[in-house]
Amino acid sequence: MTRQVFNRAVAMIRGQAWVARLTGELTPDTGRPRDLTWESFFILLQIAALEGDGKLLLTDVARVAKRLDGVQRHELGLSPSATYRQIECALSTLEAALSETIDMDTGEVTPPRLSMPLAELTTHIVADFIPAAIPATSTLSIDSTDHETWSARKSWSKGNRPDTSAESLPEDADPSQPSGANAPGWPKVGADGRLMHTLDPNAREGYRSGKNRRRKETFIGWDLHLATDTPAMGGNALAPLARGFVAAPAGTIKSEPGLALLDALEACHRKPSTIIVDRGYSYLKGQHWARPVDERGITQVFDLHPNQRRQHPGPIPGTIFLDGDVFLDTLPEGLRNLPGFGLGQKASEKALLTAEYDKRARYAFRPFGRHDHTRGTQRYRGPALAKRVICPNHPETQRLDPTTHPQSGCVKGEPCACGATLTLGPDETDYFSMRQQDLYGTTAWKASYGRRSSVESANSVLKTHHGRLSRGSTRVRGTIKNTLLAAFLIAAANIGLLESRYGYDVAEPPADDRERIEPLPSPRSALHRRRAFSRRRARSKDPDTAPPGKPGRRPQKPITSPTQWKRATETTVAD
Repeated sequence: MTRQVFNRAVAMIRGQAWVARLTGELTPDTGRPRDLTWESFFILLQIAALEGDGKLLLTDVARVAKRLDGVQRHELGLSPSATYRQIECALSTLEAALSETIDMDTGEVTPPRLSMPLAELTTHIVADFIPAAIPATSTLSIDSTDHETWSARKSWSKGNRPDTSAESLPEDADPSQPSGANAPGWPKVGADGRLMHTLDPNAREGYRSGKNRRRKETFIGWDLHLATDTPAMGGNALAPLARGFVAAPAGTIKSEPGLALLDALEACHRKPSTIIVDRGYSYLKGQHWARPVDERGITQVFDLHPNQRRQHPGPIPGTIFLDGDVFLDTLPEGLRNLPGFGLGQKASEKALLTAEYDKRARYAFRPFGRHDHTRGTQRYRGPALAKRVICPNHPETQRLDPTTHPQSGCVKGEPCACGATLTLGPDETDYFSMRQQDLYGTTAWKASYGRRSSVESANSVLKTHHGRLSRGSTRVRGTIKNTLLAAFLIAAANIGLLESRYGYDVAEPPADDRERIEPLPSPRSALHRRRAFSRRRARSKDPDTAPPGKPGRRPQKPITSPTQWKRATETTVAD
């Protein structure tokens, strides 16, 4: 262990408000003081996480305590050292303090001893050490990634279909995934009514998407929900620093951990104004996700599932609901059933499809006035009032340019909805859970939703670039213990990002930390951005027509890439 790692771990934990709060609530007023203080315990965990490269085992934490020199032990207040038993006992005590207790005789439920919820605690752990000079962005991207339990599987679900919530995003089981015979007495039914397939009492079965040439499959463990920094519209890319984190058993309806994460971000003073989520969250019923998010004063950007992209009767005559938004019923048929954006679709095809969605947007009702988060209502005005179509029943639209503004298709003198205003509420009949600020599929929506790649980058940072989070990274049982250990691993990944993308070391902060810290320039740009593409010219075979320099050869260009350097070296050797 280097002194730098020790200093970083101390800087990440010491002086944090959440450590003082936790210590005050878990330290009794009477009795012998703890040999291993909570601050020292967290520092040991963080050192092991920084050294573990995506693995955090309690045995490694005990080895860290033994490797401390006399000065370091004195700084942490360890005399002489911390044993494995003390470390395991501290983690179990913290787990008990975060859990409700039930009196089996009376049925009375006692709230957790620690007033800080688990989601708030883990959100403090992963990001409180990030300096104020690198503030959280107003837009955060939220997604979940899988973390498999260390316990061995003892049984399989029928048809490889996990017992997930019926409201969750529909998934297809992978029939090619192998399954074996169930062990006697397995699967068992857990306290939550779901099937247990391992000895871990909280690990559950869920889906994980295909990646690294692996198909979509089922796994047993937890979903790790992350909230990461997201660049502003039109802004430069940012390092995907994790600003919040919570975990839940795999297959849990995503609204529960998702809302807990939003509440934790607010408690940690990192509440976003906008979140970007995938269909795993937005597909849920409005009463479980969209409405609670709106009540918290947060707007969403999301994708739509094919099951949601349907046409329905509109709220007033002359209108229809399409993809959750209100359009004129005179919308051309060719713009009604537009396909979605698929994987592997060419950029040119996406551009053409986006142009079709932009054409369709001309016929849509657009928000008018401020959205009421308390009531969940929003006023809309027709496309003629927004000067987006030319309608014969609205003379003021006749002055619009017909080359850029389509005809509404209305008949002069007959009632139409082009100039209507309406108010949509939070009910499912108004498709509240499918409405968003930018119309689905348009250029504005695509540019905004495309920023969600930041959270995908965060998953890669955690599992590939700055960590190796995988099965076996944590080898404890229970949701709380695994969540706590994963939080320290995510904090270690954030440290790697701070150093590589911002040049910031928490152990050696700048003297003036009030000035905003900007990301470092990229060490090198992609080859296709460095120079314009040009075909290689054939070498001249006639020495008399060769340019000045070595006979029969063109002058050498500056070497700007490793490939050119290798080619030049090989040529020199050959000469």
